[in-house]
Parts: sequence; structure tokens; C-alpha cells
Amino acid sequence: MSGERELRPLVVFGGGALGNAVARLAAARGAPVTVASRHAKEHVGWWRHTVVGSAAPLGWLPARADVVIAIAPGAREVEADTWNPALSAWITRLQALRPASVVLTGPIGSGPGFTACAEALGSAGGAVVRFPALLAAGTGWAGNLAAELRSGKSPRVSTALPDARALAADDAARVVLAALGENVELTVTGPTRLSAAAVVEALSARYGVATRARLFGTGLPKETVVRLQRELTLPDQWDESRFGPRLSLSQWAERLPGPRRRRAEN
Repeated sequence: MSGERELRPLVVFGGGALGNAVARLAAARGAPVTVASRHAKEHVGWWRHTVVGSAAPLGWLPARADVVIAIAPGAREVEADTWNPALSAWITRLQALRPASVVLTGPIGSGPGFTACAEALGSAGGAVVRFPALLAAGTGWAGNLAAELRSGKSPRVSTALPDARALAADDAARVVLAALGENVELTVTGPTRLSAAAVVEALSARYGVATRARLFGTGLPKETVVRLQRELTLPDQWDESRFGPRLSLSQWAERLPGPRRRRAEN
């Protein structure tokens, strides 16, 4: 997808934080983009209703397309609902259509289901990219918190979460597009360890709205908390010469939509 690379059609399976970021970046570089996902949202290019891993035909896939699989469990789903033998079989059907390249993305610290899917794709010549928690507007823990603060709400938030090497979704998208056409396994991380308290502070400053303490629980699924804990065992991993600089937490917060809400001066 670089300037020296042929601009082929790109199909992104998954319309979440990463899928949308990949689609936006590819479209900005001139590629025709289709987002195939379960839910209709504001996507660049075309949108096609698709349940990844189902038995629905895939014959609509453009010839010699680049493919990115960027799916994740929903809010009330566990990993086994997403990365399972059905998805491995679906990846095999997808590969039979001979796309130009395939990249599978998933979180650092994911369980055996994702590992099995990654092995199936890697043995067929595709690329696998693992990411930490992603910072994206309107989705994920930080993005949903930002949306509530932007609307003027004062949500209850728990900061009793493991630190995370969170990475901005726009930074992650550059890694995904760089991996197209390669048979590699990459793991990348955010620039520093971030605490939940630091994220709350940055977002509260961005919108001028304070949060309230959540007394019980974290508000996150147990599997998500376990993945965050596993992230911290990894050293910083990033190739700046290849992927460019990463956004800091404050830089990401400043780029979020909506004007900063200013506190009244005394």
C-alpha cells in the first residue's frame, strides 16, 4: 500500500476501531475499500453485511484483493465466540479464493483460539499482527469514556485496571497495511505503560468534565483484564523507521472529535 505498491482493492473484515482505522488510511492512499462487518456504521467506501466465520458465500470478494481480518469479541462475547474452529475453516475458504494477501489481527495475550487461527493463516502465507489495547474514538474503554465526557456526562469509572501499553488505532493501521503481502508475525506495543488513572486524567482535561469513582468491579470482561495483564510482560516493540512515530496519550486525546469544554473561570 506504499507509493511503490500497486493499489489493489482492499476488503476489511470487521468495522470496529482497527477495521475503521485501516479502511480510512487505505482510502486516503487511494485504494478502493469495502468494509464487511455485522453492523452498519459510518464506514469509508462500501459496506457489506457479513458475519465472519459463517457459511455465507464469499464469491463477492474482488479478484486479487488485499484482505484484512480485524474482528474482535463484542461487549458480551468471549474469545471463543470469535476465534474458533469455524473461523479457521472460514479462513481456509477465504484463502481458496486466492486473494492477493491476507492479514489477520488480534490482541496480545489472546488465547488458544486466536493462536490456532493465526497458525492456519501463517502456514498459508498470510501475515499475523498482534496489538495491545487500542485507543480509538467511540469504542473500547477509553474511546467510550471519551464519548461520554464529550456529551457532558460524568460517568462512574474504575481505575483499578492493569496498566496497558495502549496504542492509537491510527498507528496500528499503518502496521497492518505495511504487513500486506508479507508472510510475517508482528507484535507491536504502545509507546509507554499507561494507567487507567492517566487515561481518565487526560480525557477529563480534554473535555473539562470530571468522572466519578466506580465502587465495584472494573466494568470490563475478565478475559479483557487478563489480556491487559499479559501485555505488560512484553518489552516495547515498535520499528519507528518503518511505521513512523506513535501518538502519545495527550496527542491522541487532543485529536478526539468535539471542542474542548472549558471550565468557568472564577
